[in-house]
Amino acid sequence: MAADILAEEQLKLELLRVLSKYFLRQLEELLRDQTGAFFPVDHLSTLELGKRLGKRKELQLMTVSVCDSLQNRDFDIDLAFKFHESSEAAVEEASGAAWLEDLLKTNNRLKTARLLYFSREHSLLIYEGLSKPTEFFENELDMPQKLFLAGSALPYIHGLFEQKIGLDRYLHLITETLNGLNISSNDRDELNYLFKHPLKQMGLSLAGAHCFGDFHPGNLMFYESNTPLENTGDSRMDKTIIYLIDPAYLDRNSFVDRTEDIGTFFAKFAYNDYSLTQNFDKTVSDVELFCKGYDHTCSYNGVSLSDYYPEGITIDFHIALGILIESLFKTRLARYTQPNSISPLVQTSVDAAKFILERRPFQGLE
Repeated sequence: MAADILAEEQLKLELLRVLSKYFLRQLEELLRDQTGAFFPVDHLSTLELGKRLGKRKELQLMTVSVCDSLQNRDFDIDLAFKFHESSEAAVEEASGAAWLEDLLKTNNRLKTARLLYFSREHSLLIYEGLSKPTEFFENELDMPQKLFLAGSALPYIHGLFEQKIGLDRYLHLITETLNGLNISSNDRDELNYLFKHPLKQMGLSLAGAHCFGDFHPGNLMFYESNTPLENTGDSRMDKTIIYLIDPAYLDRNSFVDRTEDIGTFFAKFAYNDYSLTQNFDKTVSDVELFCKGYDHTCSYNGVSLSDYYPEGITIDFHIALGILIESLFKTRLARYTQPNSISPLVQTSVDAAKFILERRPFQGLE
């Protein structure tokens, strides 16, 4: 415990040093945006560490207190530090964050945290902290409202153009995932076969899009504004601003299947649903609400999600593959090391993926 406290205090001192040396001018600009007035920042007085988030705890939330050198007033500013394992990954995220910020700069409905500072040398990004919005599961909106809002956000990222999909991406994902899982050769062969039909549908679609890549509830936040921003018929949803954070896996190529993000969002929902009920009735209902939100945004341009899929929508493919990818990630994280035994998690994931690919429960959503 003493070692943990010492390490935290050392981290605070180092962060204060870095911020004071490189970041005072950016903090002045942030204060100007928040208060509408200019306050020269003389120094940082205190720093309070908040939660650490992310699969590897790579995102450090914090609050810094800055001092106005003219009138000796203190202001608290929320920040989020993102530490990467490599400079290349940091550069890629910084580029994606800049693209996303530019894409959404005139969007009143969907926003993202601003990237305030980037250091390739230290593989570090510093984002504007978001203290007012609440996380997806903590927000007081009803789940149907949150699912509708999540769906309504995606078309702003995807774009509404028509584009062929690059199938090599998905052939590679299938191979890498099935070869990485400790499953029987019969299950591997059966899954390879079952993935073929939705892949054919995908190849005949015009659903190529930009992809957020890590679109899940943890990267969505909501904030209720004072005035309506939409006209959905739900007064509270109409006032809700959606924040999309952590663009670490943003893919700006236009050949990614737009339902890949939907599969990523619902893979955990679907696995939990199947493990409890051996069906996907609840997830189908949730995806339907999500797609209504997606179509609401698309309707401004006179299109719907199904218009991109003349041979059938491909949500089944991505939820099935998403369940298997999540299973692979969890077993690697847990270092499951019984080569002659299939873990219960993996077997349930295989059974769930087969159920989806054989029965296509999400096909009727179009």
